[in-house]
Amino acid sequence: MQKVGIIGFGKMGRKHFESFKRVPGVVVYGVFDVDPKKAKEAGVRIYEEHKELIKDCDIICVATPTDTHKKYILDAITERKPVFAEKPLCRTVEEADEILKAVKKNKAKVMVGHVVRYFNQYAAIKKALDDGCVGKPAIARITRCSRFPKASNNWFNSREKSGGVILDLMIHDIDFLIWCFGNVERVYAKDISWGKVPNRDYALAVLRFKSGVIAHLEASWAHTGGFRARVEVAGNGGLINYDSRHPASLKVEHCDGDIMRENPVDENANQLEIREFVEYVLNNTVPRITLHDACQALRVSLAAIESVRTRTVIKLKESCNSEDF
Repeated sequence: MQKVGIIGFGKMGRKHFESFKRVPGVVVYGVFDVDPKKAKEAGVRIYEEHKELIKDCDIICVATPTDTHKKYILDAITERKPVFAEKPLCRTVEEADEILKAVKKNKAKVMVGHVVRYFNQYAAIKKALDDGCVGKPAIARITRCSRFPKASNNWFNSREKSGGVILDLMIHDIDFLIWCFGNVERVYAKDISWGKVPNRDYALAVLRFKSGVIAHLEASWAHTGGFRARVEVAGNGGLINYDSRHPASLKVEHCDGDIMRENPVDENANQLEIREFVEYVLNNTVPRITLHDACQALRVSLAAIESVRTRTVIKLKESCNSEDF
């Protein structure tokens, strides 16, 4: 039985804690949080130092604010411990390069929690595209909206720490689109005043993929109506449409008039990704989200932020040097 240590016990730390408890082959052994009061909720051993937790455990889960990821991930990798890190991998490209070097040096296993790939509806969209249900894809429109997230010290309001709605929310859909369509060639993005409106954030982005697909993305932390997400992909042979407000609404419309409806059975996506991570650690099976994928999503998201800052189109460099991970 592998012992899991969780670093960070906020919203996502608690989610991953519940998921690890339900996955065979592992047991949550201890928790570290800079606020010990939060960690008491876990009902397991509480550590005052994260390095002691890392030494005592076989697997480490990092679920802290984005700007602290690098420190905890590197400390775990140095001890040759497999790491599951909440997305995004880290805050900057330079930090990502440092993590990649450490992973290669220590032959460590690191997986990043891009959970959208594990929602059955999104997996069904990916399969429909792979099966050619819309022919050659051309245009994608994707939306993800929610209220402004609550967290200790209100760190989501700090662009330096969180990266704002682009790096924390839009990155979900950037990763999903990369999964579907491959590498991004260039990006142009706009948002609301680069963090000048407290407890609100909103962004639009246009991605052009090397495959020729153009994607329009919307991400909002200013949506008072609760969470909602939409996906629409049009090709020369049909249209895929999904709206989270209608859970059974995944629909493929063919040019000949035929309509195919999907009603995927909901499973706990967080638990699915944790199960796949554990299988990766124990059985060396390749997860559907690799470290290379996580690096690509990070780089495109940061390029979108740079586009907002400079008000220019940002051309992406060649993919990050993480193909081996």
